[in-house]
Formats: sequence, structure tokens, C-alpha cells
Amino acid sequence: MTAPLNPLPEEFSEQLRKQLRRLLVHFDEMRAQTPTPGAWMPPLDLRELDDAILVNLEVPGIPYDHLRITVMDGTLKIEGRKERPASRQAAEAEKPLRFLCLERSYGSFTRKVSLKWPIDVDGISSWLANGILYIRLPKARVCGQEIVIPITEER
Repeated sequence: MTAPLNPLPEEFSEQLRKQLRRLLVHFDEMRAQTPTPGAWMPPLDLRELDDAILVNLEVPGIPYDHLRITVMDGTLKIEGRKERPASRQAAEAEKPLRFLCLERSYGSFTRKVSLKWPIDVDGISSWLANGILYIRLPKARVCGQEIVIPITEER
């Protein structure tokens, strides 16, 4: 027969609780410091107009200088980084007893959109307003137009 379990001494359990709290805070800080591409994807809307392609990307909390937009070989690439706000947990009293819910995502992301239309690269514009990144990709003027290619006689 086994001996009954004795409760842990109060001092030992309090020490264990503090160490577990520190460990959880440490894991949370590690998660914030190691951005992993693709860890989160901001939602994207893609619309076609007669003369342009419109892209809207939800990026609340991301300043414009943490975003990068490129177009190459028919692919629109949007990259960004959302940083965890600076923590004001200097005092022991402000450290959480436990985490009840952690749903906000931080780190880097990359979104790629394959462009099936010729784009007028000189007319591309983008702006950031109220947490939405707006990108306007004007279609090239030849898009949707019939172009007659002359045929010459054999030389």
C-alpha cells in the first residue's frame, strides 16, 4: 500500500507558482522576439475594376514603415511586421498571475497575389488609413483591347 500524499509546504508551493509565472512570461517574450513568417495572415480583399485592381489588407497596429510592397514577375508581394507593444511589467505586482487568453498575433507576415493582368507600374499607388492598407494597381492600357498586329509579305 502506498503512503497518502502530503500537501506541499506553503513556502514550496509559492516558490513553484512564482517560477511557473516567470516561465510563462519568458515563453510569451520568446514568442514575441522570434517572428515566424506565415505565423499570421492579415485578411485581404482583391477586387477588379474596369481600369484597375484594388487590394485592401487589414493591418491594424502596423505603422507604414513596417510595411513593404513590391511587384515582380506578375506577383504582388506585401510584407510586414507587427511588434508587440512595449511591456510595462517592471514591478512584480504588474506581472500576470496567469494568462487567461492570448489571441493577438505578432511577428512577420508575407502575402503574395498573382497578377493575371498587365499592370501599369508607373501608376501604382498605396496608402494606409485606419488600419487598412490600400493598393491600387492600374491595368495597362492594352488590357482588354484588341491589338491588330500587321502582317508583312515574306522578304
